[in-house]
Parts: sequence; structure tokens; C-alpha cells
Amino acid sequence: MKKYLMLKLCLIISTIVGVYAQESIGPDYSSSIQTENLGRGMVAIHQGGGVVAISWRYLPKDKISTGYDVYRKSGKRKEIKLNKKPLFEATYVLDENVDVSKENVYILKAYGSDEVLASYTLTSQKAEKPYISIPIKPFPGDTLWGYSPNDATIGDLDGDGEMEIVIKRENSGKDNSHNGVCKGGTLIEAYTLDGLFLWRVDLGVNIRQGAHYTQMLVYDFDGDGKSELAVKTGEGTQFGDGEVIGDVNGDGITDYVDRDSGSRTYGKIVKGPEFLSVIEGATGKELARTNFIPRGSAFEFGDNTGNRVDRFLGGVGYFDGQKPSILICRGYYAKAVLEAWDYRGGKLAKRWKFSTTDNGGKYKSFEGQGNHSLAIGDVDGDGKDEITYGACMIDHDGSGGYNTQLGHGDAMHLTDIDVERPGLEVWDCHEHVPSRAGSELRDARTGALLWGIPSVEDVGRAMAADIDPRFKGMEVWTTHSGGVYTAKGELISQKTPSINMGLWWDGDLNRELLDGSGVRRRERVVITKWNGDGVDRLSLPGEEALAANNWTKGNPCLQADIIGDWREEVLVRTKDNKEIRLYITPYETPYRFHTLLSDPMYRLSVAIQNVGYNQPTQLGYYLGSDLGKFWNNEYRLKRGAHSKSGMSADGHINDMNTRYQRAQRIVMDTINCRTAEYTLDAGLNYDNYQWIVNGKRVEASRKLKLIASDFSGDEAVKVELEVFYKGWVFKEKIFIRFKKD
Repeated sequence: MKKYLMLKLCLIISTIVGVYAQESIGPDYSSSIQTENLGRGMVAIHQGGGVVAISWRYLPKDKISTGYDVYRKSGKRKEIKLNKKPLFEATYVLDENVDVSKENVYILKAYGSDEVLASYTLTSQKAEKPYISIPIKPFPGDTLWGYSPNDATIGDLDGDGEMEIVIKRENSGKDNSHNGVCKGGTLIEAYTLDGLFLWRVDLGVNIRQGAHYTQMLVYDFDGDGKSELAVKTGEGTQFGDGEVIGDVNGDGITDYVDRDSGSRTYGKIVKGPEFLSVIEGATGKELARTNFIPRGSAFEFGDNTGNRVDRFLGGVGYFDGQKPSILICRGYYAKAVLEAWDYRGGKLAKRWKFSTTDNGGKYKSFEGQGNHSLAIGDVDGDGKDEITYGACMIDHDGSGGYNTQLGHGDAMHLTDIDVERPGLEVWDCHEHVPSRAGSELRDARTGALLWGIPSVEDVGRAMAADIDPRFKGMEVWTTHSGGVYTAKGELISQKTPSINMGLWWDGDLNRELLDGSGVRRRERVVITKWNGDGVDRLSLPGEEALAANNWTKGNPCLQADIIGDWREEVLVRTKDNKEIRLYITPYETPYRFHTLLSDPMYRLSVAIQNVGYNQPTQLGYYLGSDLGKFWNNEYRLKRGAHSKSGMSADGHINDMNTRYQRAQRIVMDTINCRTAEYTLDAGLNYDNYQWIVNGKRVEASRKLKLIASDFSGDEAVKVELEVFYKGWVFKEKIFIRFKKD
């Protein structure tokens, strides 16, 4: 029945909006766009038993021919080179039989050079733990450690090319729909990856604690090479240098919390001034301040209980195609207001404003379309970022773009989901019921619906990730999808894995899944790998001490490519709230890609992850298991292989998993052709192509046409293809044999 409804929906949509536009293109950022001057992010982690994992960034400025040498200096001994041959592949190596009771310094050099690119000191104290431990600084008077580490983000606060952590802490967070007075203000703190506390900002009582109230936007907004923090503040906010916002409006009040327990807005802040502050990343000092989007009439936002008027979102976007701007947003259940601000030369200047009630209600139809999250990226190829605001899109200049009018939802993903069509897609879910598309895949530029699943219930969560190499593109699923679907809308399994965060973790090109719980006495953090019809669990060392954030949302503090090679790390808190841990992958990989942080859309998704309902990072390009698969191939069951765990949840060998693990991809080696011409296609868009026929380089485009008359008899023509993609070269060969009838 569900398949029938989905098919019917697709037919209806095709009639209304037509097929997607073939000219749709994806991100096309300028080469002169302001980016971070990233360092190597070198790290060394003792995995146990004297085995140390060393990892570092491969940068876009590095040539494809760049090789590396890694050295270790133990104590006072002379440094020794760990690799016998230069490292041209993965930027992740294992060093075995290390005496971790001594201090070990790992040194990275370019092959054939004495120049030190980076170094990392693994002290004996650091070596005691298979992760990076960052102790949390106690808050005065908080003897029971009630202030819990919560959502986090990253930025280069001091300009050294390496990331620092900016994290929010709460002790009594509330949902907007719930009444109650919070026990103090929201804290924002900065730490180095070495565990050094930098500063603390106390937002004060006029910024209520909770997932919807505070968006931490950490980015280098003024181009000085150091990140700033943009955040909503109020009277009573105390900055890292001790300065406090006082009674700005002179009304004699600096505490606007409604403390009347009989009030419909009990515990909320529905009066008083609101500000947007820019804070220096190195010190926590306020640099600039302006007024926040005004409340106006609360009824316009959907109610008068202090709930929907205080539904905030935020982001960072390259709206001029060159420099990042601050985005602040208010409202999405009804009225919605978005403002873009530039921080340049020490001052804030408004770039544009979008409002559903301005200009005679020109954009009135955009009301009620926003989600609890948003996504930002160049979806139309003009080099400037657009805002996917739930079911609609706002253009880079603050004008309204498309509007599906499918209404409000929670989770949303913007990336290249369907690799066989041009441009990016959005996988979104909606809570308006009944809905012709409780979840749907749409063109990110035009909003044209590609396919969807109707629903008569609120579809609360949605996920998109390439988890299954048997099917092209990403897989998608929701709380109400009844299983996992391909990017084309084909149901491939009735099992539904976790619907939370994705993670490039174990070294292959598929993404793992990250889930958890912040519910008291049920705290957990779990990484799983899809095996075709279920999941295998991948454990974290010391995971029994870990807790996720935000109650049932169960998200980590952050998941992102923070340090090391192209894969992602997990930043998570401990149950006792005294520590946050940064885990790096324990697995080797055969691949070497540019650090994911070098992709503008990925970097923006990292900055936005803490906003509203946390969504996983997503790239502006495809990174998955279809890369490097140039010829027709299939997956066959071979019981001699299994996943890294090799077992299903009940402890038995998981046969589904053996369908496609590693060497189990069966690739044809010869194509017999009975036509006068035969065209080979690389299958996907790569950065560069090189076709080689019988040892001769012949073509540098996506397709190669072979003509039978150019070859003699039944000669087997050897065809090789090399493609360059994000710093890596994929290679495969095949033989073409022209047959005469």
C-alpha cells in the first residue's frame, strides 16, 4: 500500500511541477572565497598495548604527488623514521611497540625534505587514555556538577591554524513549550584541544536555557585569521573579560524573567532588550553589539505563551560569494524573520532582512515553513549561499526563493543525495498531517519534488547517508518510512537504523551511524554500521562513562572532521559532567582525501550543527561508495568475509553483511561488444579524468568512445581510467573485445 501511495504521489507531483530541471547545478564557490588557513591537525593517540595511531590533515594546497615521512623521538633518543617508503596514500599510520611511559614526539615532514610540517607530543599522561580528554572547569558553587556540557562547535580562536572547542553548558534547560524558571544563565566556554580553559561567557538570566534559545556561531567573520563568536545576549550577560551588559534601556530592571508561577509565561523572558553580540574568540571579550530581531507581536509568531516567538535559528553564509555573514532567525511556526549581518572592521552592519509580514505581505505564504534546523549552501551555482529554511528557500540576497508549502518539520539534509542527477537535493520531513509528503526528496535549487512518502502522522526525524554500497547515491529513511530507501525511492529494507547523526569513521567510503541518549540512567553513545538488513555495533573505549545530550535527541557535543585525516571525530561528554572526550577513529583507511573542513558547505554545516535540532555534517559534493566504480558491478554473497565486528546483535555471523564487505564487490573484467562503437562512462562527475587505451593516454573527459575499426580482429583492448577527486586518484581497468557477428 505504501509503495502504491508513493507512486501515486510521484505521478501527481510530476503533473504539477514537471520533471526536475536538467540544467540544475551544484555549488560553485569562487577560488578567492575567504577560507581558514588550516594547519595539519596532527594528533597521536595511544590505542593500547603500545600501539599509537598518528593522523594529520591532507590539505588542498598539497600536490597529489606529495608524500610524507613520520618520525618518532622517544625521550632523549634520536628521532627515527617510522615508514620505510614515503607515505603517498593514507594520512593515518600505526606505530607499534611504543614505550608510552616516556614522552614521545611525533614529527611530520614532506618526503625528501627536512622541513617540519607539524609535530605532536604524546606525554605519558596523554597516553593513559585512548582519546583526548578535556577537563571541564568547575562553575563556582556548582559542587554537584549540575552544569552539563552540551552542544559544541569549533573555530581557530587564536589564528594558529588549529581548532579550539567552544561549548555550551546548562543546568536546567527547558523546552519553549514548558514553563519554569531556570537555575542561572547559559554558559559558553572555550577550551584548547590540549585541555586548556580559555574563557567563559555567562549569558545571564535573560537568555533562557534550552535548545532553541542559544545559537553559537563561531567563524572568522572579519577575515583576520581568528574566529569570533556571534550569539544572542541580554542585560546581565557577562563576557570573558568580566564586563557585563548593564541596564541599557534605563528602566531600572536587569532581570526580566517572569517569576509569577500562575502566569502563562512563567519562567520565560517576554520583555526587555535583546542583542546580537560579536565576541573575540581569543579572550571572550565583546567586540560589537546590535539589537536583535524584535519580538513585535507574539501572536504573529503563533501564540502568546512565550513559546513560538522565541524559536530561534542561526547560521553562517557567504551571501556575497566572498566573505562570511552572520545569519539570525526568529520564528518558523508562523511569522518568520531572517537577518544577515556583516562584521567587518570592528562593526556590525545589516546586509538584508527577510520578513513574512513586510512589503505588504509579499512573502506571507512562507509562514509556517521553517524547521527546527536549517541548511546553508550554494544550491544554484552562483557562488553565493542560499538558506534552505525548512520547506522553503531564501536566496542569497534575502529574497524569497522556492516554497513547497509542505510546512514545518524537524530534521533536514542538504547534500548530493542522488548522484545520477545534477545538483544537490534536500531530504526533509514534515509534521503537518495528513501530508502528501510526510518525507520527501526535492531539488535543492528549484524545490521540485522528486518523490515522497505520504503520512498521516508527524514525521519527527529523517536521515540521509550513503550506508549501503549496493545502491547508487545515498540512502534515506525516517521515523515513519518503514525502512530504508534508495535515492530513487526504492525500498531496500524494512529495518530502520538509527535516525540521528552520520559519521565517516571506519575507513571505507560508507558512513557509519552515531546515536545516543541523554535520558537520565539511560545515557549512552553508540556507533553502528549498516550491514544490509540491520546494524553491527562498533564500540568506543570507555563508552560506559559516556552520555549524549538533549534528552531523547541523543546527540553528541559535536561530530565533525576536527583533527587528523578526512574522517570525522566524536566529541562527547561523560555522565559526571566533568570531562568531554574527543574520539578519533581506531581504523586504518586506504584513502587520502583533502580535509573535509576545506569544503565550504561542510564547514558551514559544522558551524550550524549546534543550532536547533542538531543535524549531522553534510558535504557540498558526494563522498560515498560509488566513487571509483566505473563499470557495471554486482555484490555476491561470500561467507568468507564479514564486517569488523562480524556479528549481529544476537551474536551470530551476520550473513547479510557478507554481501558487500570490501573484496566482495564482483567487477566484470571484460566487455564483449558486437557494435561498431562503444562508449564508456566514468559514471559520476569527478574533478579530472584520464583515459588510457593500450598504454596510450587518449582522452581527458568523462566519456570515452571506442570505434571497432581502430582495432584489429578480436584484439582485447585494455582500457584504464584514472580520475582525480578531492585529492585522491581512483583507478580501474577493463578489457573491451569487439566481436564480429
